[in-house]
Amino acid sequence: MDEANNNMYGEIEEIIDDIEQRFNQINKLSILDYPPYDHHFLKYDRNSKNMGLESAFRQRIEKEWLLLENKLPSSILVKSYEKRIDLMRTVIVGPPGTPYAHGLFFFDLLFPRNYPNCPPRIHYHSYNLDLNEFLDPKGKVTLSLLEGGNFVTNWYCGVQGKWTSEKSNILQVFTAIQTSILSTTRVNPSGREGYKKAFTLTCKGMIYMLRRPLMNFRDFVEGYFRTRAHYILLNYKKQMDGSDLMVNLFHELYRAFEQNGTYCKHHRLVDIPAKEKIKQPRVC
Repeated sequence: MDEANNNMYGEIEEIIDDIEQRFNQINKLSILDYPPYDHHFLKYDRNSKNMGLESAFRQRIEKEWLLLENKLPSSILVKSYEKRIDLMRTVIVGPPGTPYAHGLFFFDLLFPRNYPNCPPRIHYHSYNLDLNEFLDPKGKVTLSLLEGGNFVTNWYCGVQGKWTSEKSNILQVFTAIQTSILSTTRVNPSGREGYKKAFTLTCKGMIYMLRRPLMNFRDFVEGYFRTRAHYILLNYKKQMDGSDLMVNLFHELYRAFEQNGTYCKHHRLVDIPAKEKIKQPRVC
């Protein structure tokens, strides 16, 4: 190999190391100065006097920060903002054993002026995918803790039904989304077809996120899929049903991971008809 090629590969290795380093340094809770321009609730600007150092609102938000810092599971990541403490952005990892496993699900939050007397407003970044009946493609999140409905009543945090200012908090909301909305029991009741739809849409979401990662989360998205690509592709092969749709999506996913810097050639499907790929899976 000539010197030019050596230099080229050396530069690639440095880039890969840099991405992995940044990913490994990410904290579960980060408090940044300003919210990103693509935050859904950025236009809901607040009077800074209502969020001053001595305000009851700020004291409650700081209490939420402390709770998140101490109790957040490793599968939930949160960004908050010193200059706009009424805003948050979070990513929740899909639970194992569900069609959402290894998927990333992003939400923007707005705390109302009278928080915690009223629950926060939440917008789901759907990438225009109709994932399930509780996460609308337009961004609405259907959750009894937020809406006062009857959808989620048995999640393990110990709080049921509607939001209450005395007992409810944002950690419970995040956990409810992960354990109730993103679970096998909440998949479309059409059985296997509902599972497959949720699974394939979750994988499409991975591709869209790598193409257009949300601000403040680029390092996390790139690093996360670097570390999970192998397991995601293995799981995808187990779910494949021989349809052209799933085979084509596998190739899209494979290419997206390779473009993100993961070596995936050992997962490549041999160029044979789709049904044969499922009966006799092979790798290079």
